[in-house]
Amino acid sequence: MNLTNKCHLSPVHAIALMSTNSLTAVLGTFGNVLVCIAVITIPRLRKISNFLLFSLAVADLIVTVACAPLLVAMIGKLAFAHECPTNLELAYYNTGNLSFTSSILHLAAISVDRFLAVVFPLRHNKIMKTYGLKIMLVAVWGIAISFTAIRVVDETSILAFVLFVLSYLIITVSYASIFIFLMKERGKRKYLRGTESRPDAITSNVERRVAFTLAIVILVFSACWFPLITTFFASGKHLVKVHGPAFMWIRTLAVSNSAMNFLIYSWRIRDFREAYVKIFRRVIGRGSA
Repeated sequence: MNLTNKCHLSPVHAIALMSTNSLTAVLGTFGNVLVCIAVITIPRLRKISNFLLFSLAVADLIVTVACAPLLVAMIGKLAFAHECPTNLELAYYNTGNLSFTSSILHLAAISVDRFLAVVFPLRHNKIMKTYGLKIMLVAVWGIAISFTAIRVVDETSILAFVLFVLSYLIITVSYASIFIFLMKERGKRKYLRGTESRPDAITSNVERRVAFTLAIVILVFSACWFPLITTFFASGKHLVKVHGPAFMWIRTLAVSNSAMNFLIYSWRIRDFREAYVKIFRRVIGRGSA
């Protein structure tokens, strides 16, 4: 990678950055591991669609276990050793490419899954159980690994930008279709007010709430990653000083996203909240036994 000769960061920024990234590493690892345990061990969460959330949590773990600690080490080297963290930068660059690509592709896959769940509820489970989930997971991780390998050889930004645009196109089309469908359904509901308590109506409302929750996940991801995409990739060159405070805070914002999904699930999805409580009770129970 192209590094500047002025590898220096002020201690004030460094301490704040290192603290933020350390918190991301600890909280994010804890939260994403908890999501994985919940999906695997709690029968109510062992739904086919939740395995996409499980896989997304694995992608986020790449960030919290590898990228965030690497970023802390890079910042420390810049601020206190006044050296360019070349080797650390290379490791961060490769793991970052893998985590970014897998995350955005997961969000695209999740958007398609929500489209199927809301618009085609009766066919959704059959599609996902027979081939949908397998195709999505193979595509997401296959493309992410291939993209990372290509970026090791060719560092051009255009490929990352194209992948970003295509993924967001899938997300936009999926959620636009969901929105249009829900608007049509709202017009029909005034004739079906007496049937809103039917099991299929309740299930439909649950799927809509989950779709809205995952839309929040996508919006938060966008808020965290758009500054990095705009600053580092969209123009074809860095728009801020390499290894300067702005450079590192933009990276930190992107990395911090991997600690947020766990919090969103806790806030929006009761099944996850209840699952976390059950897991904590099991752990406490074993500890006191």
